[in-house]
Amino acid sequence: MTTNDIEARGDRRGMCEFPGGCSRPKLDDPKTGRPSKYCGQADPGGPVHNKGNAWKERRRLATVGTGQAGPPGAAGDEGGVTAPVSMARATLGVQLEGLPHRLAELRGFLATMTETIASVTDVEAAAAEVDQAHAEALAKVSEAERLRGEEERRRRDAEARAREHQQAREEADAAAEDAYAELARTQTKAAAAVENAANREREARAELERIQADADERIASAEAQAQLAQTRAETQTAAAQAAVQESREDVDRLRGELADLRTESRADRDQVRADHAAQLAEVRQSAADRVDALTTALRAAEQTIEELRRQPGGRGAGT
Repeated sequence: MTTNDIEARGDRRGMCEFPGGCSRPKLDDPKTGRPSKYCGQADPGGPVHNKGNAWKERRRLATVGTGQAGPPGAAGDEGGVTAPVSMARATLGVQLEGLPHRLAELRGFLATMTETIASVTDVEAAAAEVDQAHAEALAKVSEAERLRGEEERRRRDAEARAREHQQAREEADAAAEDAYAELARTQTKAAAAVENAANREREARAELERIQADADERIASAEAQAQLAQTRAETQTAAAQAAVQESREDVDRLRGELADLRTESRADRDQVRADHAAQLAEVRQSAADRVDALTTALRAAEQTIEELRRQPGGRGAGT
């Protein structure tokens, strides 16, 4: 960067400072933090003009300009930026301090040599040699002045490069701070998302436990109702069996009574046949009616038992 380039930067106040040049004005300065230096827009096919991309572009331009893998001091070594400038500045100061002394020695040497030449040879030749030596001395002085100007220019260029490197480093630090802030925000969002997922998982587990408890309660209720129905069926079956048994006992008793009556009737038939013919007929009719009634009751009981056996939960043929 030349002195004209440094002076030209003063005419671009308020303009975007993206490396390579930009004709757009920079963004308004924020209320807090560093002032804005870039326009925040992108050229066609180029990156957005911001701090991070400006730092990357300066590194790229430095790499292209020097033909190296990276600009001096790109790895964060401050010595790569400030040491050459300091050494050049110190060397130039020492050389400038010794320059008057060396010029005085040169003038003294030339004066002594002039006197020697004047005393040894003719005046014209000596004058010519003195003039030549003086011209050479003046040429050396001019060369020294030129070298001094070049050293001064190099010093200014080195200081300008140092300022650019310092600015690039500040922008890199700012970009790193922004990256760390974004990382912190991302970590905070991730932690909130994890906590939300954990809460949803706990709610889902609680809902699942509630559904399982409800299902267990319904299953227990259904089993209790089934057990009650089975108990009722068994009770009804036992009652029906008891009724059938009682009916059978009544039939057997009536049959026994009928047999007894028949036996008595046969024993007394010859003796009281004439006297008790009407009574015997009545008894037979009554017995027949009772037998018919008991037979009907027995058939009804057997039909009831058969129906109970056919019902679900019945005891089957084992009863």
